[in-house]
Parts: sequence; structure tokens; C-alpha cells
Amino acid sequence: MIKTTVSFALARFVFISCVGLAVIITSLVSTHVVDLVNSEYEKIAKGEITALNSSYRVFLNHHLILLKEQSQESLFVQGIMQPKRNIGKIKDYMAGLTLLGLKYDETLLDFEGSTLHSTSATDTNYQEFPWVKAILNEEQFSSIQILAVEGRYFWCVAFPVIYNKHVEGVLLANIPLETILAAQIDVEVLDGLMIEVVKGTKTIAKFGKQAVGTKQTIQWHDAGVSFNYTVDEAYRNDALYDLVIQMGSYIILAIVLTTLLAYLYGYRYFVKPILALSQLTSSLDKGHEPDALQGDLRFMEFADLFNQFNLMSEKVARRERALKESYEKLSNTNDELKQSESQLVQSEKMASIGVLAAGVAHEINNPIGFIRSNLEVLEDYFSDVEKYYYEFNSTLASEEDKENHKKLAKKYELEFLFKDTPPLIKSSIAGVDRVSEIVKNLKTFARIDQVEKALVDINEGLNATLNMVHNELKYSCKVHIDLQPLPKVHAFPGKLNQVFMNLLINAGQSITDKGDIFVRTFVEEDNIIIEIEDTGSGIDSENITQIFTPFYTSKPIGEGTGLGLSISHQIIEQHNGKIRVKSVLGKGSCFSVSIPIS
Repeated sequence: MIKTTVSFALARFVFISCVGLAVIITSLVSTHVVDLVNSEYEKIAKGEITALNSSYRVFLNHHLILLKEQSQESLFVQGIMQPKRNIGKIKDYMAGLTLLGLKYDETLLDFEGSTLHSTSATDTNYQEFPWVKAILNEEQFSSIQILAVEGRYFWCVAFPVIYNKHVEGVLLANIPLETILAAQIDVEVLDGLMIEVVKGTKTIAKFGKQAVGTKQTIQWHDAGVSFNYTVDEAYRNDALYDLVIQMGSYIILAIVLTTLLAYLYGYRYFVKPILALSQLTSSLDKGHEPDALQGDLRFMEFADLFNQFNLMSEKVARRERALKESYEKLSNTNDELKQSESQLVQSEKMASIGVLAAGVAHEINNPIGFIRSNLEVLEDYFSDVEKYYYEFNSTLASEEDKENHKKLAKKYELEFLFKDTPPLIKSSIAGVDRVSEIVKNLKTFARIDQVEKALVDINEGLNATLNMVHNELKYSCKVHIDLQPLPKVHAFPGKLNQVFMNLLINAGQSITDKGDIFVRTFVEEDNIIIEIEDTGSGIDSENITQIFTPFYTSKPIGEGTGLGLSISHQIIEQHNGKIRVKSVLGKGSCFSVSIPIS
């Protein structure tokens, strides 16, 4: 039978109750919110479309007002009355006309509707349009029409030229259809809105992205066109979806918080007293000095149990105190012997590894050197073979010889070999260089057998150590390196590399999934500082004071000796330095090594 704690059972009951209540409330609230949002969204969309359509009207009316001011120029009346004498002046004047700072095609018609002058290169017969006749006959004061010129559509804005309160001609301007959009709308406004300009049954212009949804049509009877505004429902649906997700997130958060509070309540008032009793019982079983059970107990049964247990543990402590003192003396002596023996074995082991690594690195260096040399010579040989092939092909005189040579080359895939072999050789050379770099780092790291201090660059040893433990860290960590220039110091390079390796491996093992390791060096006052920081599980504040104690380890039995940090601490003390640690449980740790420069 699976057992569970009181706090977990209480939290599970609260969680199931809250989930059921949340499902009912969410379904009711979501239905109401969706209906309300749909209604408000349609009102807002209708208001924006009306405002946009009004801005179109204002845009064209502004052009019509400016065109009216231009039509009142006396030169146009003179030109219509005496066209031959004034046509040159009219051309010069119309060449500089603009509307709202932009140059458009403008045309001046006489009292019969014939074109006196036009800045457009296209010849358009305006006499055939009824609205021109209506203006000339004083039946219509102005006009805004859609005009098709050589397959392109324009807003044709027209205003009469009046003399003595009689219409003597017409001044009109052709504004490209898309100008009305560019002048009035920011591009972002078209997101989720498609605008179609329809003349009759034909769509003559379309603005914005393709949209599927509610369509609203506004007729421009005077211009003979209509505007179809289509609001994309995907935007509204996305907004509703985000709203539902947000509301669901809040509900889930509330459920989690309520469940957590229930769990904490059960843990504090039920599980914690029982757990304290269990831990103290276990401590007594191991022979530790007992502590009196204390706590803010709200339940009388727990308070009585704690009092009885305190009396019993005090009696047991008195009986075992004498035996424990003797045992501690013997245990301390034994621990000191074990520590000395283990440190000696560890030092001998590291020295042997250093000698072996240096020998292996030296033996690998020679074959790697002649392999690289041979590859470079092979590359030159192959280049000569390729040159010979192409030069020989160019010396063949007859077509038959060239064809036979081409067949043989195709049979043995010479073209492919000439193309593929050089990259293979270059890749092999790069691989040899990588092996040489590894050998170099191995030789640097392997300086463990030095019995005297030497003048060393700490950054060099740290880089070599990073390369040595790269395979250990690459699957779970991303290493960030920031090494500032450092002065050389007298030190045992191999022992410092052993410290760096212990700290890097510990940092990597503290990261269970994916994380980061930050390696930094810099000078602070008269000391070289080496910081190795990780984003791992961190160290509990209760255990952080014990990490440099010999044989202390948080790893399972058989996976750690508990000597790594202890030996590292002693090595740094041999260099008259200090090693410190800062750690936050669940966030990571930062080990800082300080080595004096002098």
C-alpha cells in the first residue's frame, strides 16, 4: 500500500475541490466574456471604419478646395477667352501647379469641354463624360469621379472656371487612386483590415492583406464607387484566445497557491512535529547529543508527546555521554590516519597520472608531426596530378583522343576526385592540428610531478584544465570564460590545476539538466582572484561550513571520497592563499580562490 503524508493528502483534497469549482466558473465566465467582447469589437470596428471613410472624404475635399483656388486665377479666364494668345502662359503656369505639395496631372477645358492644355501625356476626351457637361451647364458646381486612363484608375477632381458668374471652362486634376490611402493611413492600421474600391461589379483597387470576416460597404454615390471594408476575424479570435488563456492562467495560479497554502499548513502543524520527532529519534540512534524538542504546537497531543520524549532522551544521553567521549577520541585519531593516508595516495596518483600523461603527449607529438607533414606533401602531389590532367587534356589534338580521354576520366570519376579530395586533405590537416592542441594542453595540465615552485601563468593552466574537463562538461553545461591578463607567480602548477579540475567537475556535477559555468580571473589589490561560478543546485547553509572537512560528501555512498575540496583547501594554503564559497540553494555556488602575487 502506497503511503502519503498528511500535508500531501490535505493539499490533494483542496486541489481537486478547486479544480472542480474552477471548471464551472470558467465555463460560465468565458461564455459571457466572449459575447461581450464580440459586441464591443464590432462597435469599435464600425467606428474606426466610419472615421477612416470620413478621412478619405476630407482628403479629396481638401484637393477640391485647392483646385477651386487655382481655378480662380485670371490667367485661366484669359486663356479660355483668347487661347491662342495665352496658351504659352497657361503651359508655363500649369507646369508649376501642385496640390498639397504634390504634382498631379491637371487639365484645362474650354466652355465646350475641349482640352486647351493638359500636363498629362495621355490624351483623354473629357467631352464624353456627363459630369463635365453638367458642370459646363451650371447643373453641377463640382465633381469627384473615378476615371480610368490606360488601365490605371484616378480620382478626377473637377471645378468650373467662372467669369462674371458664368461657367467658362473646367479645371480638373487626376490623383492616383492609391494616393488616398498613402496620405491617410499608417501601414499598421491595415493589419486585420482589407479595403476594396468597387466600381460597378469590378474591384478596381485593394488595400491591406487578404482578410476573411465581417464586411461593411459604404457607397459613394457622387463618385459612382463603393468602399468594402473587411475586418479579419482572426484578430478578434486571437484576442479572445489570449483572454481565455490569461484567465485560465490566473485560475491555475490561484489553485496552485491555494494548494500550496494547504500543503504548508499541513506540513507546519502536522508533518513538521512528527518529522522533528523522527529526526531526533534517528539522531539518538546514531549516538548524537539530543536537543530538546520545541515548537509552536497548537495541538495538545503533540505537546504532551514532545515533553515525554524530551525526558526520555535526556536519560539516554546521560548514559551514553561517557562512552561517546571515549569513542570520539579514538575516532579522531583514526580519521587523522585515514586523512594522511588518503592524501598521500591521492598525491601519488596525480603524480603518476602526470608522468603518464606527459609521456603519452610526447610519444603522440612525433607521429602527429609527420602525419601533418605527409598530408601537406600529399596535397602538393595531388595538385600536380590535377594540373597534369588538365594540361594533358589541352595537348590532345584529335577529337577522338579527347573523347577517349573524357570517357576514361568519367569512368574513374577523376572530376569528382579533383573536387572532393582537396577538402578531405584540408579536413585531415585540421583534425591533426586539433590533436596537436589537445597534446599541448595535456602536457600543460600534466605538470604534477614538479616538487618545487615555478614561475607560472595561471591563465595557461586554467585553459589547459578547461580543455581536459571539456568532455565532462559539454553535455550539461555552457562554459563562459573571462580571463583577464595576469602577472606570473611562483606556484606548483600541477597542484593548482588539480584544484581547478576539482572545482570545475564539482560545478558540472551540481547541474542536473542544463546550466552555465562562469570562469573568471582578475587582479584585486595584491592578489590574483580565480572565480568558478555555476547555476547548479547550490549548497544548503547548514552544510556549507562542512564542505572543506575531510571525508564530507553529499554524494551517494561509493560515488565520492569527500577529499576533493579538502585537498584543494590544503593546496591553496600551501600557496598562502584563501578559498571562499558563496552559495544559494537552488540557484548555484561561486568558489573564489585568492593567491597572493608576491
